[in-house]
Amino acid sequence: MAKKKVKDYKSMKLEALQKELISERKELFESNFKHKMGQLKESHLLKEKKKNIARIKTEMRNKNAS
Repeated sequence: MAKKKVKDYKSMKLEALQKELISERKELFESNFKHKMGQLKESHLLKEKKKNIARIKTEMRNKNAS
């Protein structure tokens, strides 16, 4: 999956951001589970997912403030 940029999140509507947030959280949960079981080969994805969640939450807060 291609890494999303901040500008991608800025162009999204609030509803789309909420769906993306749910999707990222689900993927993070599954990746964490696989990591604990020793099945995850790309552990760098955990850090990337967390950063994407933070980016989405920041953008959602900015859209709510304005």
